[in-house]
Amino acid sequence: MLKLEKHVYVHQLKKEGFSIAAISRKCAISRNTVYSYLNKDFKGAVDWVNKLKTRKRKLDPYRDTILKWLKEHPDLSASQVSDWLEER
Repeated sequence: MLKLEKHVYVHQLKKEGFSIAAISRKCAISRNTVYSYLNKDFKGAVDWVNKLKTRKRKLDPYRDTILKWLKEHPDLSASQVSDWLEER
């Protein structure tokens, strides 16, 4: 389930009368996350999701290198990739 869909689903469950703990179990998220979703309106949630799509990640500069390694060695583990990056 996408973050925006989950946000809407949490609000829908709350309107239907579910408790925070029940929503947490149904959506497989923490109660703190449920509270966070309930504190955001729909526009705030849309802005938050759009911000997540455009933020920089630590491994972005190494993306092409990592993809090349994975194409050459499909059974490569994450720890091996990490080791190879540290060597370079």
